[in-house]
Amino acid sequence: MSTTFGELVKEGARLLAASSVAEPYRTALHLARALLEVDAATLIAHPERRATADKAEAARQAFARRACGEPLQYITGKQDFYGRDFRVTPAVLIPRPETELLVEVALDHCRAQAKAAARILDLGAGSGCLAVTLAAEMPAAQVVAVDVSAPALAVAADNARRHGVAERLTLVESDWLSAVPAAPACDVAVANPPYLAEAELSGLQREVRDYEPRIALVAGRDGTEAYARLFAELPRCLASGGIFACEVGFGQADRVCALGESQGWQVQRVVNDLQGIPRALVFTHR
Repeated sequence: MSTTFGELVKEGARLLAASSVAEPYRTALHLARALLEVDAATLIAHPERRATADKAEAARQAFARRACGEPLQYITGKQDFYGRDFRVTPAVLIPRPETELLVEVALDHCRAQAKAAARILDLGAGSGCLAVTLAAEMPAAQVVAVDVSAPALAVAADNARRHGVAERLTLVESDWLSAVPAAPACDVAVANPPYLAEAELSGLQREVRDYEPRIALVAGRDGTEAYARLFAELPRCLASGGIFACEVGFGQADRVCALGESQGWQVQRVVNDLQGIPRALVFTHR
């Protein structure tokens, strides 16, 4: 017997609730909508409609994956960032809203400097959410997206094509700046590097700890190792008057500012997220 939309959502909500997944009914709705390929209004207004057997089975598999802790975004394959849908896979970190601060910082700088044709460098590009967004928001900009992971760069390339910026986005497989040429210099460099210490990994939510790529989360024993490399390597690639904007973890701002200053950088701005936590740091080089 086929299953109605309403029965399927209730079934999923029960499974998710039993597995202590937050907002089980809302999550079941989201997954059902994606797997049944119907809009939210149809799903809610017509619970009596019946799902085909294959789509019902796909939805049940999605419920089971979420019940085991797999992030919703990896199951549906997408995440919103700065008003655009981005493809995501387990090869990339799931874009977070706070990372949008780096977009704002970069746009503010380019507007203030009247650099419509800015050169932008995204270090640790992952899904390409920063690189693609900045290219889309600045139609004359040229963007270089760098990542050590070839699978991550493949996702970034797909997102660049999806949003029509592939011709202005160059992908570079590199361990930070080791394979990035010094010229032409960039006007803005952005990075959301791994910033967790190794000891912090075990305390994370299972969705993050067990599913998101460790290489994008953990920097080393201290958690600031990636910043140290970026501060050391970036000056040769940054144009005079250019900025480096990076995201930091909770409680890290002072340490990263001090680290940058010890390597010849000046703190230009500290930007708080919506919770009042220092989240984005902006540096210039002396």
